[in-house]
Amino acid sequence: MEKRSQAELISYNINDVEICASAARISTTSGNAIEIFKKAKGNEKNQELIQKVLNSGHKSIIEHVVFTIALKDVSAFVEQFFIECRLASFTVKSRRYVDFSKLGYYIPSDLDGEDLKQYCQYMDNLFSVYKIMLENGVPKEDARFLLPYSFNSNFYCTLNARELAHIINDIKYGRGRGITELQDLANQIIEQVNVIFPCMNFELRDIPAENIIDNSLIKKIRVKDSLTLIESDKVGMVSLLNKPSEPIKILNLACNLSNSDLSNTLEFDNYLKSARLRELEQLSYSFLISNITLSGITHIVRHRMQSIIIPPIQGIEHSKFIVPNTIKNNSQLFDIYKIALEKSNMLIKQMSKNEKLSNYSYYYALSGNVMDIMTTINARELMHFIKLRACKRAQWEIRNISIEMLKHLRMSLPELFNYFGPSCFVSGKCPEGNMTCGEMTKVIESFKYLK
Repeated sequence: MEKRSQAELISYNINDVEICASAARISTTSGNAIEIFKKAKGNEKNQELIQKVLNSGHKSIIEHVVFTIALKDVSAFVEQFFIECRLASFTVKSRRYVDFSKLGYYIPSDLDGEDLKQYCQYMDNLFSVYKIMLENGVPKEDARFLLPYSFNSNFYCTLNARELAHIINDIKYGRGRGITELQDLANQIIEQVNVIFPCMNFELRDIPAENIIDNSLIKKIRVKDSLTLIESDKVGMVSLLNKPSEPIKILNLACNLSNSDLSNTLEFDNYLKSARLRELEQLSYSFLISNITLSGITHIVRHRMQSIIIPPIQGIEHSKFIVPNTIKNNSQLFDIYKIALEKSNMLIKQMSKNEKLSNYSYYYALSGNVMDIMTTINARELMHFIKLRACKRAQWEIRNISIEMLKHLRMSLPELFNYFGPSCFVSGKCPEGNMTCGEMTKVIESFKYLK
C-alpha cells in the first residue's frame, strides 16, 4: 500500500521572533543582552527588523531558531539526501537492529497500470529475498544490502532556521530539483514553518535561474548485462590522497601558541591525555574510499566534521554489488541471493527503456550497490571516528574502513597515530557497558602491533 512521506515539525524554540530581533539589535543598541531581549517582547517592529537584516545579507540571526522535524515513512533516498547536510543532527532507525521486511517502500503517486506493476515487482522481489535471508540466520546488517532505496525510513532531524533554508533551497533549486517526494516534503515543511516563524518567507524565495542545478545532466540508469559481485574483502578499499607536509612542525607551533609553557618538542603520549586537543584540527588528511556500499556511506556521513564528496545516487552502477561472507559461505543462500540480483538487474534494464519508470532510477539503487567517495578529515575528528568505528562492535564494513585508514595514518605519522585506535585502546576502558565484546585485552594487543 502507498504511504505518503511525511514531515512533521515536532519541536521549536519559544520566542523565536523576539530572539532573532534581539540578535539583530544587540550589535547596534545600548543595553545588555537580557535588557534588549525584554524590550523585544511584544515589539511590533520585530519582524520588519529581521527582514531588513536578512535583506542586507546578515543571515546568522536566524541561526538562533531551532526546529526538530520527524520524517515518517520517507524513502532511504530522502534520508541520504538529508543526512548529507552537515550542519544538522540526525537520529535514524537502524537497519542493523530493526527488521525492515514489513515496513514498506515508497511508491511514486503517478505510477499506475503496468508501470506500477513493474515497479512493485522489482521492490517486492527484493523485500521477499531480504526476509528469506533473515529467516535463515543472515545478520540484519548483511541482509539489508538487498533493501532498495525506496524502503521506508524514519528519522529525526534537528537544525537551525538558516540550515533549514539551505536544505529547502537545495531541494527546490539544487540537487533535489525535480524529485517529487522531496518537493512534497519541502512543501509540508514550508507550510508548517511559515505558521510559527513567518520570517522564513524571505529565505524560501525564488533564486536566479543561473543558480538552478540542471539534474538532467546526471546519468539516469547505468546497468550492464551481467552482475559484478564484490566480495567483502574488496569492499571499502582506502587510499590516502593527501597529508600535511610537516605535521610535527605544525603541531609544535599550534601547541606552543595555545600553551606557552610547553617545550619545543611535543611529547605525544602526554599531549593526547589533555582534554582539548584543538591543535589536532590543524592536520587534515584526504582519503579515497573505493567500492563502499550505500549502507557504508550512511556510517561515514554521520560524522559531521568532514568535507565529503558523494556522487549522485542517480548515477550509480546498478549491476555492481556486494556479496557479504555470511551469504557467500552458504551455497544455498548465495544462489537465492544471486538469482534475486539477476532478476533485479533484468527488471532495471526493462525499466530503463520506459521514460516514466527511468525517472525513478534512484529508488532502484540497493543498499549493497557500491560507489567511490572522497573525504577530508582533520586529525581530531579522525581520533573520534576511529575510536567509534574501529570498535569490534561496529558494523564490519565501516570497521574495516576505519582500520585501513588508521594503517595509512600510522605509516604517515607513527609518532602520533600509533596512539589512535578503538576506545578501549585509547583510554584503557570499554565504553559499551553490557554490550562490550568481552575481548578488550585481545583488541588492545592487536592494535599495538597494527601496521
